[in-house]
Amino acid sequence: MANTQGTVIFSGENPGLTLYKPGTDEVVAAVSYWRSVYSGAGDGNALLMWIDPSAIDAPNVTGTTILADNSGMARLVADRFTGHFENFRDRGFATAEPQQARFVQEGDGRWYHRVVANTGEDVIELVWGEVLQFELIQSADFELGPSRWDLATVICPCEIAMITINNVNLVGEVRVTRADDDIKSSAFLAFSETWLERS
Repeated sequence: MANTQGTVIFSGENPGLTLYKPGTDEVVAAVSYWRSVYSGAGDGNALLMWIDPSAIDAPNVTGTTILADNSGMARLVADRFTGHFENFRDRGFATAEPQQARFVQEGDGRWYHRVVANTGEDVIELVWGEVLQFELIQSADFELGPSRWDLATVICPCEIAMITINNVNLVGEVRVTRADDDIKSSAFLAFSETWLERS
């Protein structure tokens, strides 16, 4: 990617997953996890989730929920990025208030990744597994929301992903498509992700 003038707004990780009701095109969960190593609002973790309330009995964390250990960073990624992503638009992230949570993560980016968020009342566990591919994506001068961006990230589509809330698994399936050497999945890891807002 050519050097351009702009401001780095976020750098870190942004794994995501969308689960579908088995055998249908109905989304039952859409999750965007952000771990910031640099942002204008500092570092920290934010978990932005939309979960169909009929998919699991967890009233505190179904519907639209933002969990974070840095509410300013959570607000930044919700407003600048996630709220504009497909499956997250018009889900109420613009007005959702971040709830305080503690985060633990572990993994080996070549195989799996695990994130746990604990609110004190609820424990949400996300697992990505069976990494299928590793690819550096570089996108220059594209529009998202009201801004234009350059983006670089290592994308790793996964065969499986799970959401567990208070030790109960949410029933949903990952969608994987293969076309020649191009693999896409509704569950993916995204490492070394940097968003530069163009001047």
